[in-house]
Amino acid sequence: MLARHLALMVPVCVLLGLLPAAWGIRVAVGLLALLSSTFVVMVNSNDVRRARLRQHGLPIPDDSERGRPPR
Repeated sequence: MLARHLALMVPVCVLLGLLPAAWGIRVAVGLLALLSSTFVVMVNSNDVRRARLRQHGLPIPDDSERGRPPR
């Protein structure tokens, strides 16, 4: 899931880096977009996985061995 997200966000961040501004601001905007969106994907990846499994009628594995109860 993270690789797919990066494949989508890296070109967007490159485009943000091409906006007219000082180089420090361009780098900061691109990194902020990449890091914040990557954080959101990592935090919500388990919920998205469960929702996709439920959507397709597949069983949701029990994650009790990882300390996370199934929802």
